[in-house]
Amino acid sequence: MKTLLIDLGNTALKWALLGDERTPHTVVHRGQSGFKEQLYSDWLELAPDRVIGCTVAAPELAFSATKFFNDHDISWNWVRSQNAFVSDDLTLRNAYSAPGKLGADRWCAALGAIDAAPGQSLLVVQMGTATTVDAVLCEAEGQYAFLGGRIAPGPTMMKKCLEDGIPLLKGELGEWRDFPQNTLNAIATGIMDAQAGLVRLAYEELIKRSGSARVVLAGGAARFIEPRLRGLVPNLMLQHNLVLLGLAAQARHRPRKEDMP
Repeated sequence: MKTLLIDLGNTALKWALLGDERTPHTVVHRGQSGFKEQLYSDWLELAPDRVIGCTVAAPELAFSATKFFNDHDISWNWVRSQNAFVSDDLTLRNAYSAPGKLGADRWCAALGAIDAAPGQSLLVVQMGTATTVDAVLCEAEGQYAFLGGRIAPGPTMMKKCLEDGIPLLKGELGEWRDFPQNTLNAIATGIMDAQAGLVRLAYEELIKRSGSARVVLAGGAARFIEPRLRGLVPNLMLQHNLVLLGLAAQARHRPRKEDMP
């Protein structure tokens, strides 16, 4: 059976067949209402039997893709967050106060991080349009709990908000400096330190519960913050495509029927 995995984000779409999730194709859509016909042709050429996807994009985009799958008799499932994901060898419990309101991308990324770095507590950091910093506690072998997390504007959004409010600050992004001596570097340093500080504080809270933890970093802006972050947290792991890894994990670790919602 061929399974097509889809990560439909706010500004970009990533997709791959199950087994190729670490090297996906990427299409930048920037919130448009539909996709180009070439994308659908590429999918038809793959001849998938089913689609497992995660979407946090505008509903029109998900509807466009879903209509295509229906028109071509391809079964589909847009994954949502759950009270728990339970398979024979993996359990992830959702401690969110309203589990169904947790973003599907954060839920899938947590499963993807577990797949990439099993057997330990994890701080899952995704840096894109928004920065999300989520704690996953390893309670026992194969047993995990999604404790909750933090959401903040991503680096690009931070810069845009600053420029929108103070037009004189518009310009190229500078570089991190211990004591910035020009405005562009001052902005870059402020944004980097804000992002890195968010991660560091969340890491400190997690290790109070777990004793130790690994930080898993992903997202389009990850390379921007990685050098600064490496000096602030130990055991940093750069692992992109966490949502696709999480979708693949759900496809491979089939949930026990009695535990399916």
